[in-house]
Amino acid sequence: MRGKTKIWIHKNIWYILAFIIPFVAAVTAFICQGMWPFGDRGISIIDSYHQYVPFFSELQYKWRHFDSLLYSWNGGLGMNFWAVAAYYLASPLNLLLLVFPKTMVMECFSLIYFVKIGLAGLSFAYFLRKRFNHYGCSLTVFGCCYALSSYVVGYAWNIMWLDCIVLFPMVMLGIHRLIREGRGWLYGVSLALCIFTNYYISIMICIFACVDVLIEVSCARENGLAANFRRLLGFAGYSLLGGAFGAVMLLPTFFALQASQSASSSFPSTLKFYHDIFELFCQQFTAVEPTCLDGNFNLYCGVSMLFLVPMYLLNKKAGLWEKIVRMLATAFLLISLNTNYLAYIWHGFHFPNGLPGRFSFIYIFMLLLMGYEGYRCRKSCPKWAAALPAVGWLGFLGYSWWSGRVEMETYTWIINIILLILYGLLFTMVCGPAKKKRVLELGLLAVMLIETCAYGVFGLCMNGTVNRKDYYSDQKAVSELKAQIEEREGENFYRAELEERRGRDDVTWHHLPGMSLFSSTVNAGVDHLAKRLGFYSVTNKYSYQGATPETDAFLNIDYLISKHKEERIRTFDWISEAEDRYLYQNHCALGLGFMVSENILQWDYEKTNPFEVINQLILSATGEEIRPYRYFGLPEPTAEGCELTTDSWADWSYTGEEGVDGTVTYVYTPEQAQDLYIYFKATHCTKAEVVRGEEKKTYSDEDGHIFRVGEMEPGETVTLTFHLDDEYDDGSIKLIAAEHDINAFYQVYDKLKEQRWETDKVTSTSLAGNIHVNQSGLMYTSIPYDEGWEITVDGEKIEPEKIANAFIGIPLSEGEHRIEMKYCPEGFVIGLILTCGAGILFVLLYIIEKGKRPEPKKRGNIQS
Repeated sequence: MRGKTKIWIHKNIWYILAFIIPFVAAVTAFICQGMWPFGDRGISIIDSYHQYVPFFSELQYKWRHFDSLLYSWNGGLGMNFWAVAAYYLASPLNLLLLVFPKTMVMECFSLIYFVKIGLAGLSFAYFLRKRFNHYGCSLTVFGCCYALSSYVVGYAWNIMWLDCIVLFPMVMLGIHRLIREGRGWLYGVSLALCIFTNYYISIMICIFACVDVLIEVSCARENGLAANFRRLLGFAGYSLLGGAFGAVMLLPTFFALQASQSASSSFPSTLKFYHDIFELFCQQFTAVEPTCLDGNFNLYCGVSMLFLVPMYLLNKKAGLWEKIVRMLATAFLLISLNTNYLAYIWHGFHFPNGLPGRFSFIYIFMLLLMGYEGYRCRKSCPKWAAALPAVGWLGFLGYSWWSGRVEMETYTWIINIILLILYGLLFTMVCGPAKKKRVLELGLLAVMLIETCAYGVFGLCMNGTVNRKDYYSDQKAVSELKAQIEEREGENFYRAELEERRGRDDVTWHHLPGMSLFSSTVNAGVDHLAKRLGFYSVTNKYSYQGATPETDAFLNIDYLISKHKEERIRTFDWISEAEDRYLYQNHCALGLGFMVSENILQWDYEKTNPFEVINQLILSATGEEIRPYRYFGLPEPTAEGCELTTDSWADWSYTGEEGVDGTVTYVYTPEQAQDLYIYFKATHCTKAEVVRGEEKKTYSDEDGHIFRVGEMEPGETVTLTFHLDDEYDDGSIKLIAAEHDINAFYQVYDKLKEQRWETDKVTSTSLAGNIHVNQSGLMYTSIPYDEGWEITVDGEKIEPEKIANAFIGIPLSEGEHRIEMKYCPEGFVIGLILTCGAGILFVLLYIIEKGKRPEPKKRGNIQS
């Protein structure tokens, strides 16, 4: 057995190393930064901190509790969890969550992250081996160039994209086999897995697959017109079959996205180029910090490619037509990255929010493909073909520095100059007929490998880490408090939120049925309404920051967990604590559903003053003239380091002074006692400070929200200071103050609490309960409107109303009613049927293709 293992390792050593080296390089980068258990840091940066780890946690929770994956109440007031899974959680490697405890979800995320980077190297090495029938250490080196390219290094924290990066070389190999050999199973299955694991990156792969198949057909003219036509039909058939296999993910997500912000995207009206050509090409040099969120495109895959691609183009052994079409395709990719019209199409007819050039991995793939052919043809390449790129790129680098058209760190210029000279010498020496050049060739490959691994470590260190200890700090306490809530509530439906926010999806991380949510599939109607009600809300995310007694009541926020102990927070009373977290209960929550006036369908919620929006909600829900908020403007502010212009009673514009940290300060002193709330929105401000006596609070969200100052006495002063962002020349501030009438709120609560929906059955995908209606009207629910809900009243299916384009409203007549709601994502059933059917067809096609497969060719003996 041991002997067989040794033989297997020896036969596959270059594949094994293509996996291990990128894996070790990535681990090394994070160990250097104090990754746990070598420190207290975690690798989950940016959106993986706010979104992906919490979604991993929720997936683990659902699997372990045998809960449905179709819907979740733990975030967004209720969300289509299947759509979330289709974008973020469909990787088979996520099954590793089953063997990790809840207290190590971030570590499971890290392991999957490292494994996928290793698999990317293995996948590309396998592609080269099968594509060119060559085997040797060069496969490992080029596999590492792919796995540690700036795209993977810069965007690897988008862990759900990496499955497609791993599968992409298999898709390209599958197309090659289909056109050259008539075998399409590998293409179909690889594409199917891409679509299943991440539909978003698959859009870009599908677009390029259509380009690549034309390249392959145009380069396979020896097949004959009829054979190529049949294989194009095969390509279309396998593509459709791959899409059908992913239908269980695609169809429900398509319908979910129709209700998200993505549905409102429109084609750009004017042509725009993003970057100068010199800036673009300089992204292909090493020691350039990878784009992690905003900046230029990630194009690096090794400085050696700047030599190998020209060597490929200048080599007479490579077919002229093949070189032309590949270069045209590569140039088209670069133009697409830099042109808004084409980038919009490549990104699925949508402009991405940050993370530019999300399809640049295809450009990198093309460079590496041509670069590998250049390396293979090195012995038939004239020495001047290697020397010429060295001179050309040194001149390019020198002009870029001299002209000031490109800004890079000093060490970046120096490192790349040294590498260009070194590669120039090495490639010049290895070109030409082989005469005792083995040591030189191995030395060249060693330099390439060291360079790409060094870049991988450098880039991942530039990305940074997060505080792992802080991420887990409240997990135990919140879990204990949640257990207390569930003991109190039993089978009843409840919602709970966190008063202080660490991450955007904290409630999902803690499995609390709250309102906060950050997801690409977030319901656009709820997102928009949250902003109008004064909550923090930006594209694809909204949070509980901005809550008021009215929104707590209408959104049925029953419990609140806070870091601070007080007798009361708004209408929440302290009831319990665990460690340093405190639990509050809201005795004024109105429940998941309750009867309101039908006037709520005419609720004017589009105003930009959230206090008036809440007033209008009360007026339309009760049908009575009750206004809990009296709003007003604050006195004229003072400014330092900027000039102010008054636009209206609530709006100011400012122009900053260059090199000065400006501030805008408001001071308010009430003439009578009042419960004060303030809404702010401050563009291009780094933070807002609120000082009241010795108490100081800081808010860093420039998009703003409502906050409560509290009960103020006559003559007491509150000071608001906005710190301007010196990166911008100007900005604006909207500031509205409001006095809250708590008695008016209690009047509303007493009126609406009389007719509430009492639920007696609650699961992730179903609700049931009874309600007594005194007078025909509309039952308001704080459940996001979704076509996947099927609603029956007394056993008869009804069509719900849409309240404020966000929530479900159920029309009811006078009397006693039994209301049942069941959820299944729109398109899920037909998608599941298509997926199962496609899976069966793939099995049958594999059996057929295997029966027709010719004898395998002997392995190539080239070992470099």
